[in-house]
Amino acid sequence: MSTNKHHRAINHDRQRSRYIPSCYRYRSSTSSSNTTKSTNTSTASTASSSLAEDTTVVLSPTARQLTMHALKSAIPMIGFGFMDNTIMIHAGHYVDCTLGVTFGLSTLAAAGIGQIFSGIGGVIFGDGLDALFHKISGGTNMTRGQRAMRKSRIVGLTGGVIGVTIGCALGLVNLLFVDETKASLLKLQALEDGQEFEFEVEVDNEIRPGYTTVRVRGPDVDGVLASITASIASIGCSVVELHAENRAQKNQENGESILEKISQSQSLQRNTLEDVFIIRDRSTQLAIDDEDLDELARTVLAAARDPLNSNSLKGIVEELQVENDALVDRISVLEGMLEDRQIKVVKTTEKQDAS
Repeated sequence: MSTNKHHRAINHDRQRSRYIPSCYRYRSSTSSSNTTKSTNTSTASTASSSLAEDTTVVLSPTARQLTMHALKSAIPMIGFGFMDNTIMIHAGHYVDCTLGVTFGLSTLAAAGIGQIFSGIGGVIFGDGLDALFHKISGGTNMTRGQRAMRKSRIVGLTGGVIGVTIGCALGLVNLLFVDETKASLLKLQALEDGQEFEFEVEVDNEIRPGYTTVRVRGPDVDGVLASITASIASIGCSVVELHAENRAQKNQENGESILEKISQSQSLQRNTLEDVFIIRDRSTQLAIDDEDLDELARTVLAAARDPLNSNSLKGIVEELQVENDALVDRISVLEGMLEDRQIKVVKTTEKQDAS
């Protein structure tokens, strides 16, 4: 009896031992199967995503996207063009009035120096406007592939060209706030130290009867000839003849070397011009009165020493002349209207019709 119980217990243990491993084997196979399936699924999804990326078709950008892309390209260029012209005009004008007068730089050279500053300022403000517009608009929502399309590149380039054109045109408004003649007048006025005391003026009524001869000797300074001519016209005189000679060149033609002439006297190095004006009074068509010769000589000397004031006086005279012509025309019209009111004419035909 006990033996049978013992055998049944052993058989039960064997069955139990067989059942537990089989269960574990079942679970293990199931988990491994699930793991294999998940691995295969992830591999398949990776492969499919790679294949999708390789075969993805880039959609053409919409009209709104292209419009936003054009605006995004144009607005920074408007700021760039405006700041570029603004800084170049003001910086170039300042350089022309300072360094240009001191070192004799041309206006184009001053504009080139001003362009250095305008380029820096334009880039800075252009990037700032680009960042501001991108922040406000939120971008164009275009993918990298869409931005790389030929259509998008053309639209962006066109927007940039239009933007920089508008900006540069707006920057030209700064010309209204710049005195364009200031630099040239300052250059005319910029005489070397002591040069204003080297001019000599001779006025003579005996050389040519009926005319006054004005002889001016002095340093070769740009604008002096025009300045003297304007001063003569401003006092009511007309220039009949003008002879301008370079004394150093004349001495060279006579057989004297320029270096020899300079070595003889330093003053002769600078007194190279000799201008002769044959003038007469505009109203009388005669020579200037002897009593007015001293005033004439002083006026000419002042014009030679200070071309700026003389050119300013010329500008004032021209403005007054224009105003005077306008007043003359207005007076003529008013006189005609007054005469028409004062005169009454009755013709024969009108009498017969009235009767």
